[in-house]
Amino acid sequence: MVYQGERSKSTDNYFLGSFRISGIPPAPKGVPVIQVTFEIDNNGILTVTARIASTGKTEKLIVTNVCGRLSKQEIEKMIEDAEKFKLEDQEFKRKAEAYNELEDCIYHLKRKIKSTPNMPPKVQKNIRYTIDDTMEWLSDSKVATIDKIKRKKEHMEFITGLAFPD
Repeated sequence: MVYQGERSKSTDNYFLGSFRISGIPPAPKGVPVIQVTFEIDNNGILTVTARIASTGKTEKLIVTNVCGRLSKQEIEKMIEDAEKFKLEDQEFKRKAEAYNELEDCIYHLKRKIKSTPNMPPKVQKNIRYTIDDTMEWLSDSKVATIDKIKRKKEHMEFITGLAFPD
């Protein structure tokens, strides 16, 4: 999905259009590279291109003025709103970053379990329970505070340290 605006949440910005890029080869999290470019030509037509680096496959979205682009006044209002809601947007961004860090911690622990075939079954079961419990908490805790998310991450790191002392 492609949005125009200055706000942290996409829902607070103006929807321009969407497209899907398929055929991304299976790979561990963070490995696939998708290159996205935005080009505006002399006629004000926006072309958004997404390219899978490993395969070269591309998809494009073309947004013309006819598709309902924003006027100069609407853009100015969006910029004013972005300034007005700057603190709220910063808080949203910090929370999203904490949430992503916790998800990364869970992913890292899952990979460690997979790469440790001789782990005692009881230890593996306890770690998997902690992972499942944390993932369930994440999906049910969209209104959790940043501090609660960080505490969950610290708990996951503690469990990782106990199971895999380096």
